[in-house]
Amino acid sequence: QIAGACVLLASKVEENKRSLQDITRACANVASKGKTSEAEKSYKAWERLLKQQEIALLENICFDVEIEHPYKSIDALGAEFGIPVYISKAATAHVNDCLRSTICLRYRPTVIAAAALYLAIGIHRYESAVNLFESRIVEFPNNVEHETESCAMDMLEFYQREAESEKQAKAQQRMQRPST
Repeated sequence: QIAGACVLLASKVEENKRSLQDITRACANVASKGKTSEAEKSYKAWERLLKQQEIALLENICFDVEIEHPYKSIDALGAEFGIPVYISKAATAHVNDCLRSTICLRYRPTVIAAAALYLAIGIHRYESAVNLFESRIVEFPNNVEHETESCAMDMLEFYQREAESEKQAKAQQRMQRPST
């Protein structure tokens, strides 16, 4: 119920709009484990539940729905320090990849942006003596170096887990193939 309410609220706040009916239908379908007849019966109840949970969710977050994304900081830092576009795009890709993890919940957007930029700079072996933390545009928290290092390590661990999962999935597929 809460997950559905979060999707409903996020669809109102973010750029990817989804109608209440679409979200209700998806929640009812998941709750009924794909049984269409059960999903249709619970549709009105789900709509009512989602509306109630959305209000409870808004109250819990004190109606604060202004969301700051790391992308703005990546662009600002890239422009300020003359970082090539391909590095900024790679950093943006790191942020996009990590949206499937808890990183965006555990770190501030500016920290995520700095970690993603440092990863992109390192991966592409871009020679730069830039200290992003000396920015005059982007405000960083006090303990930013340590936080950024932790965030970058978490991003790398995320990629490692993803690679391991992919390896396991491929191994399972090979084992399930019938031998000819």
